[in-house]
Amino acid sequence: MPLTARRSVAIDPRFVPLGAPVYLATTWPLSTRPLNRLMLGQDTGGAIRGAIRADFFWGFGPDAAREAGRMKQPLRMWVLLPNNYRIPDPAPGIQGAASR
Repeated sequence: MPLTARRSVAIDPRFVPLGAPVYLATTWPLSTRPLNRLMLGQDTGGAIRGAIRADFFWGFGPDAAREAGRMKQPLRMWVLLPNNYRIPDPAPGIQGAASR
């Protein structure tokens, strides 16, 4: 499935199921302007490790690359899952498991 610019994020599938809706609260790159939106965890990434990590997909081209290079600010993240959904326990030695 192709990624959607500004609506797809890469996540760590040990903590966030692929395809899960994820609500992000952060700011636009190099700004204090709020960036709050519903996105989908549609990709994984080698640098994305942990329960509250996401890589925002800006799209393709020079403008998207510029924004992606600037995006390093903290975020708050909510994973929207059905009641009683159980996130599998991560592999031994991995810390930061999501709350149950």
